[in-house]
Amino acid sequence: MFVLRKFLPRSLRRIVNMSRRQAVYELRGNLWFSSVIYAAAAVVLAFITYWIDFNLTIEHATPNVMHVTHEYLYTVLGTLLAGVITLNAFTFNSTLVVLTTFSGQFSPRLLLTFISDKRTQRVLGLFNAAFIYLLASFFMLHELVHEIYVAIPLTAFIMTLLAMANFVYFINHVVKWMQVPTLTHNMKMESSKRIMGTLQKDLEPYRDNDSDQSAHQYSRREAHVIRAEQTGFLQIIDFKKLIKFATEDDIVVQIEVRVGDFITRGMPILRYWSDKQRPEREDFYRNMLYLGHKKTELQDLEYGINKLKEVAIKSIGNYDPSTTRNAINQLSDLLIDVATITKFTPYLTNRNNELRLIIPDESFDYYLHTAFSQIVYYGENDPVLLNDILDGLTTVAQSVYHEDMKCTWEFAEHLMSIYKKPNSFKYEDKRFTSSLRQLAVMTHQTERYNELTGEGD
Repeated sequence: MFVLRKFLPRSLRRIVNMSRRQAVYELRGNLWFSSVIYAAAAVVLAFITYWIDFNLTIEHATPNVMHVTHEYLYTVLGTLLAGVITLNAFTFNSTLVVLTTFSGQFSPRLLLTFISDKRTQRVLGLFNAAFIYLLASFFMLHELVHEIYVAIPLTAFIMTLLAMANFVYFINHVVKWMQVPTLTHNMKMESSKRIMGTLQKDLEPYRDNDSDQSAHQYSRREAHVIRAEQTGFLQIIDFKKLIKFATEDDIVVQIEVRVGDFITRGMPILRYWSDKQRPEREDFYRNMLYLGHKKTELQDLEYGINKLKEVAIKSIGNYDPSTTRNAINQLSDLLIDVATITKFTPYLTNRNNELRLIIPDESFDYYLHTAFSQIVYYGENDPVLLNDILDGLTTVAQSVYHEDMKCTWEFAEHLMSIYKKPNSFKYEDKRFTSSLRQLAVMTHQTERYNELTGEGD
């Protein structure tokens, strides 16, 4: 198997070396993969209809109205080919317009979101399937072999109708997808799905809240260090295999880096404690941390936050307050999901409840500032925007754990320090004060609120 990999193209060899989840993510982000599948299905369908017409003599069991002569079918298929390829051209042109618009107006990160959308891939795949089927059927026709056709023209007619309906559906899909509420909602749902799927469901069976004392015992002992042998962004960690290898070698492994970090050659990425000699397969552990030239969203909590944050910042520059407000609302909702992940224990055990893996502890405060700090920086002179962010903080505080409420209040204090009343209307001042008071009550910071506003005097 290793020898065969050497003869694969570089792009395919890269996918083969990935984890299963990462490979699926990469393939979903490439139009060629779904297009190849649809094209292969179209070729198979062409051979099936060819076999039906040439071997089952279906013309004897169908009415004459369904019979098509070779000469007429040859002309029709040629015409349909030209029509379908024209629809294909319009569709790809629309796709390029959408990608260009979103890249300039919002964020280049949105391009992958649009391309990875199942509906986008399904539409483009059906166009390719229709064209490939018509093309394959066109070259299969031979008047000396068969004169009357039924299955091929009927299927060609159906495929053409599907292509036409597909074109209308695609235009409708693009129009809906480009609407800001739909856009930000889809981005949030995709990020939330990956967060809850990869970091909650996958790791939940291995989490143990009672391993804190054992971990402290190991931390006082000298650990062996495994260093990176290449440079790149940490894209994904195969937690399950790390636990499996650690159990087999009877060691405890601690991950020193986070998904999304930029790793340089020689940087410590793993530490482990062993009562025996150093394991002979340190490379196995090193290879469970997959590096690449870019960040991915699979296990990176910050990636999804950055996408929505960039939309908010770009909309500030484009004077689009509605888009900014939508992005802030979706960021607030996403932070609530992030809060559930940051409260999980960093200790993972095997089936025998033995501590085997320690992952980096996450801080909700970090992700809160990642989400809103730059938005505040670019919109500090906009009282309406600061009110929207304060409303977002209030929404977050209503759903997060008690220990995370303090950082939401501290962030609100910073908002208060830069809020400029001379630049705002009285309504915005009242709205800000009301939201701040509500947040103070929820976070049990009423005394601090009275001290800052002087209402207690």
